Amino acid sequence: MNITDISGVFASGCHSGIKASGGFDLAYVYVPGCVGSAIVQTQHAFRSPTCDHNASVFGQGPVALMVINSGNANTATGALGRDHVAQTVAAASRHFGVPVEAIGVASTGIIGVPLPVQKIVSGIATFSGTEKQGGDCLKAILTTDLVPKQASRTVMVGGQRVHMAGITKGSGMIAPNMATTLGFIVTDLALTSDECHRLLQPAIDASYNCLSVDTDSSTNDLVTLQSSGAVSVPLSDADWGVVQEALTALCVDLAKQIAKDGEGATHSIDVIVRGASTALEARQLAKQVVNSPLVKTAIAGNDPNWGRLVMAIGKGNHPGLKPDHLSIVINGHVIMANGQPVNGDRDAVRNAMAVPDVVIEIGVGDGAYESVAYGCDLTHGYIDINMAYN
Repeated sequence: MNITDISGVFASGCHSGIKASGGFDLAYVYVPGCVGSAIVQTQHAFRSPTCDHNASVFGQGPVALMVINSGNANTATGALGRDHVAQTVAAASRHFGVPVEAIGVASTGIIGVPLPVQKIVSGIATFSGTEKQGGDCLKAILTTDLVPKQASRTVMVGGQRVHMAGITKGSGMIAPNMATTLGFIVTDLALTSDECHRLLQPAIDASYNCLSVDTDSSTNDLVTLQSSGAVSVPLSDADWGVVQEALTALCVDLAKQIAKDGEGATHSIDVIVRGASTALEARQLAKQVVNSPLVKTAIAGNDPNWGRLVMAIGKGNHPGLKPDHLSIVINGHVIMANGQPVNGDRDAVRNAMAVPDVVIEIGVGDGAYESVAYGCDLTHGYIDINMAYN
């Protein structure tokens, strides 16, 4: 299921001329009857003016239309960048017949280069607003991605079938603080904007905010949620739990696809921390490990280097950690137990790590909290890609 399989959602993409390659670089997601929307955006100090615009419009009411471009981030472009956002929104408002205050904007790509806004304005005019071309929309939001990324979930709520679908992009500059990632999620379940935010924030905290490719947070990161209102059903507390679980699972699915497609990556990494004293501590510990360049390079070499893992686990300010409680398991092989290395078959562990997906399970105590962080290894391919990116 893609986003335009959701009732009341229209989308498409095209080549407007931003990308010299001729690839798709302009897209829209349009929910004409949008009854609620929410956004979570980067906390970067030098964020794109698109984010400032979005903060304003998402705070006013449902945002029905998102206009998205790739190939240019429109960041570090000063007053000209702000003017280009205004021109984009004005052109979309005229063409789609949507009020300015109901239009959001997302940009991704190279930083510090003025946006070729006239190409965007001309590209907007090629859309009808009634396309059901979710695949083209998905292609148009990609930058260094090697593969497109989408996910969907269907759940029964109040006796009715509810659908949600999302698309995302991201391969490098990934360590979201809300990271380069964009995500767009739609649902047919009738939700107010307050309800959308209530659902989206915890879903992001458990997914995108637990994701790291290279520890760098983008200036343009955002994820949106829009409701078409096609399915209206009163929600019990149990129903809310079902919807929250589905949205969180969808966001985790999208985040893990980004991790697998990390620039130059040969392994995806899941880091599971158990036994922490607080939920925050569990999340911080998991992120510390998945962020570590030394851990990432060890994984790239199929090296069960427990010393690097111990370093990464303990380098933060976590006074409650007890060394004698530490345990580490890699793809089912115990590496440490009770704070001491286990003398096992190192070659067997290396062989177990020579697969695309590596799971590191870490026990830090007898606390009640656990968390999972998602990432990838760090290879020379990452260097090659980013030396050529300009």
